[in-house]
Amino acid sequence: MRCFSFAGGQLPLGEKTYIMGILNVTPDSFYDGGRYSDPAAAVEKALSLACEGADILDLGAVSTRPGAERADEATELMRLKNVLPALRRLTDLPISVDTYRPGVARFCLENGANIINDVSGVFSPAMAEVIRAYGAGWVVMHAGMPGARTETVLSYPGGVVNHVRSFFIETAKAAAAFGIPAENLCFDPGFGFAKTEAQNLELLSLLPLLKNSAPLLVGLSRKRFARLLAKGDGDADALLSTLLLDRTAAACGADILRVHDVKAHRAMLNNS
Repeated sequence: MRCFSFAGGQLPLGEKTYIMGILNVTPDSFYDGGRYSDPAAAVEKALSLACEGADILDLGAVSTRPGAERADEATELMRLKNVLPALRRLTDLPISVDTYRPGVARFCLENGANIINDVSGVFSPAMAEVIRAYGAGWVVMHAGMPGARTETVLSYPGGVVNHVRSFFIETAKAAAAFGIPAENLCFDPGFGFAKTEAQNLELLSLLPLLKNSAPLLVGLSRKRFARLLAKGDGDADALLSTLLLDRTAAACGADILRVHDVKAHRAMLNNS
């Protein structure tokens, strides 16, 4: 049976589409920045996501929205220290931490995290060492090309789908060379990162071509791509657009949906 393995557990693949609930403890994330910067509010929100049906909790302490100024490592660690240990004591759900810094990843895995959600877009030997040492799950996202800023739109020789697929294949080979089991990897096409709206649509429509033995995570929730496809510009329109896109992603083989609105996605998946 195929599975996604991580420190302390695993998720069988092919039986259901899993929901990863987003919790940002940052003041500047594009959707919920500042709402949960208070540690007590953050823990309360995480437990609410669990009650709504999240299968995984994804904790982020640095905004990755295009153009955002990245907090330094000390600030990122401070935000996580205030939330992660308390959250770990209160839930048995797998906890993912959205970070590209090996030092932060090490702290989180030592304090109860199970998965590292790495949006760097490059294979980092230092991060690979941490993942291997703790047997962690590693979500690796395509974020453009090495050295390019994630908000820089790029043209991809051979097409965006081929480029993303090649990135996944090469990353899997590099991880294997470090002794990281294939079942500990998960891949994210990086919707909205260094891609045009046409490229995002192409990736979504051809998502089955990106499937391999590793699970596929899709993060479309309330991104600019989803908002542009909405008929209106209100909150309800953005949610409806996100749900339609994520239903398509699930039908095309996404194993994990990374979302802000857990309750709505749980209802959508149950009724699909």
